[in-house]
Amino acid sequence: MVNTLGAVGPKTLLPLNASNPLGFFESLPLVAAHDELLASAGSCWHDWRQLNPQWIHSEAAERHRQKTKALLIDEFGDEPLIIIKDPRICRFVPFMSSILAEMNVSPIAFLPVRNPLEIAYSLQRRDKIALPKSLLLWLRHVLDAEYHSRHLPRYFLPYEGLLIDWRNHMDRAAEKTGLIWPVRSDRPDVKIDQFLTTDLYHERSTLEDMQNHPDITALVRETYEILTAIVADGENRDLLDRLDLVRTKFDEGCETFGAAVAAEELAVEQLRGDYGMLNAEAERIRQENSKLTTFLEQQSTEVRVLAGERDALAQAHNSLLADRNNLATAQDRLIAAHDALASNHNNLIAERNNLATAQDRLIAAHDALASNHNNLIAERNNLATAQHRLIAERDALLRDRDGVVGERNALLASHSWRLTAPLRGIRKLFAR
Repeated sequence: MVNTLGAVGPKTLLPLNASNPLGFFESLPLVAAHDELLASAGSCWHDWRQLNPQWIHSEAAERHRQKTKALLIDEFGDEPLIIIKDPRICRFVPFMSSILAEMNVSPIAFLPVRNPLEIAYSLQRRDKIALPKSLLLWLRHVLDAEYHSRHLPRYFLPYEGLLIDWRNHMDRAAEKTGLIWPVRSDRPDVKIDQFLTTDLYHERSTLEDMQNHPDITALVRETYEILTAIVADGENRDLLDRLDLVRTKFDEGCETFGAAVAAEELAVEQLRGDYGMLNAEAERIRQENSKLTTFLEQQSTEVRVLAGERDALAQAHNSLLADRNNLATAQDRLIAAHDALASNHNNLIAERNNLATAQDRLIAAHDALASNHNNLIAERNNLATAQHRLIAERDALLRDRDGVVGERNALLASHSWRLTAPLRGIRKLFAR
């Protein structure tokens, strides 16, 4: 929900599983680092005792400080608004706050408040944790988270109220902490409405159920009563003093009985380990027996199959012998046919060679004819050229002749010719 309103989540999310199919929205590398941190402090995520306050000053804490800082930078970069979600942080809020201060990050705390009996039932279903221990875990987480976040802007989120009217609580949270949501529009609202479904609200208990349940102690009952009062009316000094008194009683009880319970839990864990090993060995034997039974059944089946295959093979062998004899006869026929084909092949090769020789001769004759043909065409072209030239010369001579005849006729008809006729006669006489 906060992510959809504009706060950037981690880069590497914890994977989904059957208990939370919509996702945890926790950073996978940070969760692993926090488990290592708790182990370094001699604790774990399901430890309800107070974390050793001296651990934060140890060399191991410094190593985890640098590792956590590097992971925060890698997971969130330099985004202006991020969301870091991990219930483990409830156990070491001062440690995480000091890291964020070094990074110039100003944290705001959102503390969800839910019926502790519902949480205990959820842990029982998911992790097989007994209700009394789950309730102690709830006390440790909520009391430490509330106390160590008093110096921060914060808002208490009622679980059921959030499912019913998340808009109202997100607006109140922003007003209470001074936060401005980067994204507020109809589109994110629809997305959040679709996500905040009650279908995954599996464990439900009323206030009356919690008050009457035999595993609910006075400290659990009073803590939940104070937290619901803070949700309804806000924080005040009286309510915080009451929480301080509850936390003091709880820490004193942990100090008084913690070592004995720790030894008892260690013995139980060892018994669980031994029981687990025995169960694993028994399961291994069961699996081996099952495998042997399956193997024997398979062997019996295989023997029957092999016998059938043997009979089939014998029948197939006889069939193959007959096929082999038939194939030998066919082979002899094929060899004879092959020899005949080889002879025909050789004859065809000889014919092909003769045809090739004839083809070569025909090609040579064709080339000679083509050459003669080309020569004849050239001669024809030359004769045609000469003919055209002679025709042109004849036409020129005819034109010259016609010109001379015309000139003669003109001369004979001319006046000068007639006047000079006696002279030509005298010339002829002299010529005689």
